Amino acid sequence: MQCFVIFILLAFCSCVKSFNYTSCDQAKQPKFMSSCCDVQKNDKAIKACRKSLLTNNSTTTNNGQSRNLKTDKVALHACIAECSFKANGFLLSNGTVNVEALQSSYQQRYRNDQTMSQLMVKSLNSCSDYAQKRAQQFQWMHTKGECDYFPATLLACIMEQVYVNCPTTKWKNTSDCAAMQKYLMACDDVKSGRK
Repeated sequence: MQCFVIFILLAFCSCVKSFNYTSCDQAKQPKFMSSCCDVQKNDKAIKACRKSLLTNNSTTTNNGQSRNLKTDKVALHACIAECSFKANGFLLSNGTVNVEALQSSYQQRYRNDQTMSQLMVKSLNSCSDYAQKRAQQFQWMHTKGECDYFPATLLACIMEQVYVNCPTTKWKNTSDCAAMQKYLMACDDVKSGRK
């Protein structure tokens, strides 16, 4: 699932050529974040969902139009997250996330790394309400496709929290990474209560 979050953040963030940040979106550049914090990024459901969606290459929007997922990265990543959550049993039929199942999955995935397991669970708990509110704020985005944006929003929030609080054993201690982490903390919507 973590691999997918990199894609989600990429879809929502601006690309930058240097690490001189001028906005929170630039500080959240996913390629750079993942190079600073070594987080396990292997999820078979994500890969299968991505392959299936790109093979079909389109989704039907709420107004009946077809949207090309190869060119609409935001819709693609929302659909991948929704597909993965459904495949793993994390997305309930009423559109809510089974937080307990997702928490158990993180605990199982990181069973040999107690620090990372605790960080993932803590990030999930701090992001659940925040991500639900953000997804509701961006309800208009559902017109972009048939997929639910809540799973993608939740995953992006979780990974941002993981990068902000990356364990020292997994952190690449460079000046660029330190600058990125400082900026992420200043931009932390979850802790600051910004919506």
